[in-house]
Amino acid sequence: MSHAVLLTDGAARDLDELYAEAYDRGGVAHADHFLDRIQVCLGRIAEEAPTGGTLPELHRLGLDDARVLRDGDLRFVYRLRIADALVVLIAHERRSLQSLLQRRTLDS
Repeated sequence: MSHAVLLTDGAARDLDELYAEAYDRGGVAHADHFLDRIQVCLGRIAEEAPTGGTLPELHRLGLDDARVLRDGDLRFVYRLRIADALVVLIAHERRSLQSLLQRRTLDS
């Protein structure tokens, strides 16, 4: 089943910040490569089966529809719903996520 992939405002800000960081590190070519990588990941989320892993931090809050996709050093946190997948966070692995995940997922 294919899902429409939507970004929350927070995830869109994450994407802007990560793109700017990629641009600062390597210019247009590096930033374009980063966007290609993001597009592939969002495509994987669109095709993700609803049986994917949940996040223990959010499961404890009763948010069983929150899932994570890892790609290299990036994490995509999203909520898989009937017709769509709502991306609530795009972040580097090194970033501490517990309170940010709770706030963003509860707000979505």
